[in-house]
Amino acid sequence: MELISLILSVSTIVGLAVVWLLWRNFMPAYAVEKAKNLASKEDLAHLTSVVEKIKAAHAADVERLKSNLMSEAQATERRRKVYEEMCHALRVFIEGHDSSGETKSKFHAAYAAAWLWVSDDVLNELNRFIELQRQHSANQESISQEQLKSAYVSTVLAMRKDAGFASTAVQAASYQFVQF
Repeated sequence: MELISLILSVSTIVGLAVVWLLWRNFMPAYAVEKAKNLASKEDLAHLTSVVEKIKAAHAADVERLKSNLMSEAQATERRRKVYEEMCHALRVFIEGHDSSGETKSKFHAAYAAAWLWVSDDVLNELNRFIELQRQHSANQESISQEQLKSAYVSTVLAMRKDAGFASTAVQAASYQFVQF
């Protein structure tokens, strides 16, 4: 019986020693690894939060840019329509074309729309052309037809450039005035 008691005591001591060694060697490594994992989870949660915030900010920026581009495209489309109407309406000033009351009314409507939609460069060219027309109307000798045609073509080219053909290679001399 004493032998059994001695064997049990020795086995208990050996068991406790083994448990103590495992605890001493395994538990610190386990605790360190557990702490690393917990820190990694916290870091990952923080990084995910930061990434999601940046992603949301970029999405908002993209939507804002889309909206701006859409607005700009709509304004450009509207400007092109005004330019078409203005080119048609400017014919009232060209010799040999219709200058009835309806044509003059169309010109006034197109001119009013131009003040809302066209660029400053186009508006300046248009106003220069109209001023030359007024001077010519007051004294036909003061402004030549060539000056009027040149101002007309400059206005049309300014519209063309503002309508999306900024690097156009077309020259004023290329414009042809046709009469039937």
